[in-house]
Amino acid sequence: MYKRRARIRFWHADDGEKARRAAELASSLGGEWVEAHAQVGMGNGTTGPWPDLLIALDCSHPPALSLAPHTRCKCWPHGDGEQDTRQRILGILGGLRLLARLDHSGAPAGNDV
Repeated sequence: MYKRRARIRFWHADDGEKARRAAELASSLGGEWVEAHAQVGMGNGTTGPWPDLLIALDCSHPPALSLAPHTRCKCWPHGDGEQDTRQRILGILGGLRLLARLDHSGAPAGNDV
């Protein structure tokens, strides 16, 4: 089912450290399923391919960023710390695993196309 890992970008308006920690946590929990990166602010200083999912941390409305047509945006309001972020990331990973089980496929690790 999956030809490559899902690309996730964690975005925060002004706390780059929080975005970086979320990306590192996602990579450590499910690096075989996701390719996670961090972005801070409104600048277009990020490199690499467009994300499949942009997760806006500590906000209730999507940021006014230029995104690819295929990029979905999710807003995660201010949570209860790293444990809350961990649970949300595990939910994403669980969804990816569930979809892969539907067609009896596995994680796409190593198949970055």
